[in-house]
Amino acid sequence: EAVKRVAAAMELFHKASLVHDDIEDDDDFRYGRPTIHRQHGVPVAVNVGDYLIGLGYRLVADQPGGLPADVVADVLAALAKAHARLCQGQGAELAWRSNRSGQLTPLDALKIYALKTAPAFEAALYAGVRLAGPADPYVDLVARFARHLGVAFQIQNDLDDWSGEPGNKRRHGTDVAAGRPTVLWALALEATGDAERRGLLDELADSPEKLIAKVYDLYCRNGVFSKARRLVQKHADRALEAAEPVEPTPLRDLLRYFVDTILSR
Repeated sequence: EAVKRVAAAMELFHKASLVHDDIEDDDDFRYGRPTIHRQHGVPVAVNVGDYLIGLGYRLVADQPGGLPADVVADVLAALAKAHARLCQGQGAELAWRSNRSGQLTPLDALKIYALKTAPAFEAALYAGVRLAGPADPYVDLVARFARHLGVAFQIQNDLDDWSGEPGNKRRHGTDVAAGRPTVLWALALEATGDAERRGLLDELADSPEKLIAKVYDLYCRNGVFSKARRLVQKHADRALEAAEPVEPTPLRDLLRYFVDTILSR
């Protein structure tokens, strides 16, 4: 029962982050249905996200006859740390979007991903390990594994943005239309000359929605999609390398399974 409560809390935190992310990105659809802020307005959506976060913390903290106090404290600390880092990563993205200078290196994008995406993986993995026993031998390993898996997942998500998701009513190129800092955009800027780069940055600042077709052509001409796929594989391989020394074997196999299933969705 205690493990179920913690697992449910992880899902609540995840759903809260999606509700808030949809507001910040002004997305129209989530899971094929209108986003909460589209249906009920921003104030209601903000409150729903906040409620889910509070409920998640409560599920972990209230353990009647369940987990020892030190385990609860450790899991709560990991969740709070992940929560703060996720907000820092999202804040870095929002700051870049509000600046609209468009200047972005692949390393800049990867740093944002390591903050806004990887912490959720790390918190969930840490919680599972800590519920099973002492976690000290696994802390660094889990952090390294989660960082690479989270980055690989986010790059794959960027690639998926250009294929669209008919069931989710998504159009391709929504990241460009929203002016989001992606590693694809960074790779494209890196491959262009000064004049073309300045033109793209001006268009991004002026009207990113009209830029989609031009950016798609730019990505194709400069091999951006293939470069991004190689980055996905690179970080997937590093996640697998981080898992290699893990004992016991069932845990190592589980980490490998995560890489395979999460990146082949």
